[in-house]
Amino acid sequence: MAIKGIFKQMIPAATAITLLSAPIAKTNAETITLEFDKWTIDYSCDHKGYEYFTYQAQRDSGELERYKPFHSEARLPKRCRQKATSSYRLPKGSQITYDRGHGVHQNIWDHSRDLMKQSNSMANIVPQASLLNRRGAWRYTEKLTECWRDKGLVTVYGGVVWGSNKKNDHFKKSHGVTTPDFLWKLIKYYDGGVEAWLFPNDNAATVNNIDDYLVAPRRLEKITKKIFDIPQSLKKGSAKKTRGLPRGCSIK
Repeated sequence: MAIKGIFKQMIPAATAITLLSAPIAKTNAETITLEFDKWTIDYSCDHKGYEYFTYQAQRDSGELERYKPFHSEARLPKRCRQKATSSYRLPKGSQITYDRGHGVHQNIWDHSRDLMKQSNSMANIVPQASLLNRRGAWRYTEKLTECWRDKGLVTVYGGVVWGSNKKNDHFKKSHGVTTPDFLWKLIKYYDGGVEAWLFPNDNAATVNNIDDYLVAPRRLEKITKKIFDIPQSLKKGSAKKTRGLPRGCSIK
């Protein structure tokens, strides 16, 4: 689907950014703000998944092995939690399969087993198209973060747009979670560069066509009702091209 036609289907997020001084949950009608040690999440109790996250990443030298177990988020009221921590399973042969897709990805914290464990909270997970998550455009944005943070501070904003397509809500019965129709991300680099993308939650957005999904930060602000800490001059237009990975980056 062309980007110009996407916005008619969107349902904007309802809350503004809330930062808490302690790692506790705050309920605000439809959303709950969770503070983790290094990131913040706005969680939708109605949809049972994250709808917004933000964090900063700096250089590290971690190489810990991936932390595998997923866990329910104990700070959420039981009625708001996903019903299960298991994989999102569809019958074999399904055109699109879904992963337990991280908002705040785990590899960025591979210097700390505790942070990696925190990232596997189901509050940080939504059904995400497997190709998009594993080797598509979304995964490439994670590589950008992992590689460029070694050059300087990188700030990341991201989230989902739940949308109105109920045909992809395959996991309501098993997990209680809505499958988002779109995922978005904005990266602010240490050198002042800013890139923002809006991806449909399917297999369409790849590394090769990622530039087709670049959008103006202002557009994301209107959709999400969030305000990004970037210069006003950079909000009006989209980046012309997604930057490449820096020389020497070996992230797979």
